[in-house]
Amino acid sequence: MKSNQNRKKEKGAKGIMKIKLACGTDNETEFTNEHFGSSKYFLIYEFDLETKDLRFLKRIENSTQEEEKHGDIKKAKSVSELLENVSVFVANRYGPNIKRIKRRFIPIISREKNIEKTLNKVKLYSNKIEIEKENRLNKEIIFVKREEIANW
Repeated sequence: MKSNQNRKKEKGAKGIMKIKLACGTDNETEFTNEHFGSSKYFLIYEFDLETKDLRFLKRIENSTQEEEKHGDIKKAKSVSELLENVSVFVANRYGPNIKRIKRRFIPIISREKNIEKTLNKVKLYSNKIEIEKENRLNKEIIFVKREEIANW
């Protein structure tokens, strides 16, 4: 039987060690030019907040319903249900539903189009992601600027 101290070590300081993040894409290399929820696919990764290891898990086809109107609450709900086991959304753009999404998920906005370059930079935000994961009310948007990536 494991002691409480050993369990705490396995899970990290705040009890979170591994989370899932989703990238919205149409071509599996770059973020979609559309809003996150309108992506053709979502690339799902497992991110270890302690070791900063990132591992690709799977590609999910976006089977959510089309918006009836811009910022449709049904669209936000259907994306949330499709990606229910994900903690972080990474995209180039979000629509008006970001205000609903950030109640449950941590949104990251990247000005870099390349997914791989952005994910390498996201590793530097592991502490911020862990803090926001614990935030139950309204998660803060994390911005990854293009210049930061260029200097990476």
